[in-house]
Amino acid sequence: MKNKITVIATALILIFGACKTEPKANDIKKEVLNIHDKLMIDGEKVIKNRMALDSVLKSEQIKSTQDSLHVADLIIRLNKADENMMDWMHFFKDDFKGKDEQEDLEYYKTQMIKIRAVEDSYIKVTKESDSVLKTYNIKPADKMEMTHHKH
Repeated sequence: MKNKITVIATALILIFGACKTEPKANDIKKEVLNIHDKLMIDGEKVIKNRMALDSVLKSEQIKSTQDSLHVADLIIRLNKADENMMDWMHFFKDDFKGKDEQEDLEYYKTQMIKIRAVEDSYIKVTKESDSVLKTYNIKPADKMEMTHHKH
C-alpha cells in the first residue's frame, strides 16, 4: 500500500512538474520585439511633445523662472527617454545565440527588463509632458497606445 501511494505521488509530481514550464527564449524575444515596435510608435509622441515644449520654452507664455526650469527639465527627460531607446536598440542583438537554450532565455529575459524600463520612462515622461502642454493650451501629440504588459 505504501509503495502504491509512493508511485502515485511520484507520478503526480512528475505530471504537475512537467506542466510548469519555463517560457521559451523565442517567446520572450517575440514579446521584446513587440514592445520595441510599440515604442517606436510611442517615440514619435515623445519627439513631438519635446518639440512642442521647446516652442513653449522659447515663447513668452512662461511667466516664471520656476516654470521655465520645469519645462527645460521635462525636455531633458524626454530627450533622455529617447536616447535610452536608441541605446537599447544599438546594443540589442536580435540574432543572439548562446551556448544553449538557457543562455538564450537569460539574454532575452535581461532584454525584457531593459525594454520595460524604457517603456516605463516613456509612459511617465509622456504623461507629464501632456499635462504641462495642456496647461499652456497646447494639444499634446496623438495619444500613445498605453497597453499594459505583464511586468
